[in-house]
Amino acid sequence: MSNFNQMNYSPDDSGGGNLDEKELANIKEQTILINPRNPEYEGVGLGIEITTPGYQGKNLDHHGKDDTQETPSAIEQALSVDINQIPEGKMATVRPDMDSLGAMAVIMLRKDGKEVNSDIIKAISLLDREGPMRFKKEGRELLGLSGDENKDKWDEINRILRAANYKITVESMPSSEIDKKILFMEKILTGQYDKKEIDDLYIKDICDLEKARKNSKIETILSGRAVFIESSYKRSMELGYDYADVIIAYNPAYQWPDGTITPKYTIARRDKFVPFDLKKLLEQLKQRNPKWGGQENIIGSPQGEDPQIPPEEMKTLVEKVLI
Repeated sequence: MSNFNQMNYSPDDSGGGNLDEKELANIKEQTILINPRNPEYEGVGLGIEITTPGYQGKNLDHHGKDDTQETPSAIEQALSVDINQIPEGKMATVRPDMDSLGAMAVIMLRKDGKEVNSDIIKAISLLDREGPMRFKKEGRELLGLSGDENKDKWDEINRILRAANYKITVESMPSSEIDKKILFMEKILTGQYDKKEIDDLYIKDICDLEKARKNSKIETILSGRAVFIESSYKRSMELGYDYADVIIAYNPAYQWPDGTITPKYTIARRDKFVPFDLKKLLEQLKQRNPKWGGQENIIGSPQGEDPQIPPEEMKTLVEKVLI
């Protein structure tokens, strides 16, 4: 399952276009995206990182109360789960990212008796669990790809993952079309991808992040444990995880949907295993303005209102709740 020889894929090869249409229909029959604001679980047989309340079924997840940072991610769990023990019904997720959609792709491929690239699966899992910063620094060693003889393999894995991340999370595509993203993951996991598409996506990702870097003020703070980003560029938050696991993102002139322009804060930690008491910070901020809100790993300033907290003061508030 660890074969890494990719094959160039064309929609014109052997009627590939028709095969894609059939596979997309097959994917639609087996998967569904849960609305986290109004979750409904009727017809769900297997959860993939369902973190919304009320779901009681089998769930491939690594964010539960008993999980640790070493718990295999959804896509790795999909590689080892007993296919015969998966309940009937659709696979569902609230997280349409590489890990969850990749997990769906792995299960469908395994059901069809197709081999998958375990190297790519391990890399996606590591990136999802450890984040971009550690993946860049220690990924080669953690994946057992140290040494000059593995450099090309490591470079190719990085290229594929960056292209996939851009396709799955950055490119504009209706959430209802997760079937197309899952099909893309299937092709990556079986080596049947279009190399030119991967190259094009990879270049787009590099250019896009470079624009974000040039249009952002980035300051590593608190002994490297957090990063402050002042920017109005849409991928600045994502860029921040290259520097630290805690992000203070400040947009001095954010335009809300109604046209109102105010400063805006978004404060986040990469996942629940980062030692940062975000809940306590939110409680403190709510004392200033009860309209502050958010979730377990990300909070934001009141919609349409100036939070009236200067950046230096916000840095101090964050410092006090870093564990």
